[in-house]
Amino acid sequence: MGTKKDEAREFLANVEGGNVPVTCHDDVLRIAYIYMYEGLGNVQGVFDVVEKLHAHGWSFGESELRFNRTLDIFYVAQIAAAYYRWTDQLNGDEDLNFSDFDAFYTAHHALLHPTAWRSYYSTTFLTQPTTTRFYRMPDLQDLPDSSSPLCLPRENPVSEHVLRLPRWAYTVGRTRHRQPLLPFDTITKIALRTLDAVLTRLHAAYPSTPPFSESHARFWLDEYYTPPTAESKPRKDIREVWGPHHFGLNVASGLYDIHSLEAQYLAQLSSGKAVEPEPSKPEFWWVGFPDGGTAIDALQRGWQEEIGSEEEVEFLAAVAMEETAGLGAGAIKMDELDCSIRSHILLAVMQAALVKNMQEREHFLGELEKRMVQKGRIGEERAGKWVREALEIMVPYVRVRQGEWPDTEERDEMLRRILVENPLLFARWKLSAVLRQFAFDDAKTGCHGCHIAYR
Repeated sequence: MGTKKDEAREFLANVEGGNVPVTCHDDVLRIAYIYMYEGLGNVQGVFDVVEKLHAHGWSFGESELRFNRTLDIFYVAQIAAAYYRWTDQLNGDEDLNFSDFDAFYTAHHALLHPTAWRSYYSTTFLTQPTTTRFYRMPDLQDLPDSSSPLCLPRENPVSEHVLRLPRWAYTVGRTRHRQPLLPFDTITKIALRTLDAVLTRLHAAYPSTPPFSESHARFWLDEYYTPPTAESKPRKDIREVWGPHHFGLNVASGLYDIHSLEAQYLAQLSSGKAVEPEPSKPEFWWVGFPDGGTAIDALQRGWQEEIGSEEEVEFLAAVAMEETAGLGAGAIKMDELDCSIRSHILLAVMQAALVKNMQEREHFLGELEKRMVQKGRIGEERAGKWVREALEIMVPYVRVRQGEWPDTEERDEMLRRILVENPLLFARWKLSAVLRQFAFDDAKTGCHGCHIAYR
């Protein structure tokens, strides 16, 4: 008699060979379940599973959502969440096997059914081209259990989307740390303004989501975004501080006590006065650098996005607009630009895209690459590829100008649109290795991503 693994492999061989038809959501879910429990230890986890599904032409989505990367990874992440609830990660129960699927699906139907995504993603957000191409966190509520550290008792969330504001505030704080060109107050105003716009728009479409609250936003900004002081350390090597960040992995590793802080805010709100935080925090006994492997576990479960939230993207685009404000209305000279600042570099690439004479364009790009390297922005071996990949993204946007440099207002709107629709240019998030997509980060060679997040 064959083992349960033999049964699973036989089933996979039949569906992969076309002998058993795959016709509905539940069929794809069963296949993903097998891939997941057999390959949960793979480095890329949920990302590897979705690659396998897509390779065979399977997707959880239909019509315009078919092969939507975010939707498909979401359902595999839901399987991972249900898997750990079923097995109880704290007690080391036996793993699931092939024959458990029906009972597993019944027990966790609320997480896995065909329309479960509607409780997590707004249709507008899920159907954005960026969300279709890259994995993004839900905009209506957090993934199950993702606000609690791994391998510790799970907290009962004080709200369905407790990670939203901390994640946004973390991005604001890291932005100031990485590019302190703009004054502290300016960054704060931009952050609050763009957050207000996104949350107000979402609340109008989904009244169950909380409206914008400046006091709530400022509470989390105070946690992750503090004014510079005379003792503030200067920036590290530019390429290092511009490495991608990993908020979700940090939460999984227990670096941020999200639930205690949110409870502190709610107590403060109800009492009308400041409340001191609880002095006690969980103790972690990590083995290995830097976190005992919890970051990898969280990555495998889908707790780290490839592109950030709408409010993060809008904030970063608005910062870029402010950083480039005041630059010449006509064609910009290279000496006007600071090639240690990403927004200046991207503006220069956009100008190069407008140059019709190929010889002039190549000369301009060559000078840009040289200055980026001189500023310590990027290594010489990577600069040319970086600039030309950015150019390829921008050319379709500027083609309508037919080589004419737009006025300041048109230029700003064009650059803003490019950034909002192509947020991978910000390089704030780490792309999955299975994507085979050029990443615009300029971190030091040999930086493996996770460890630089723990600074």
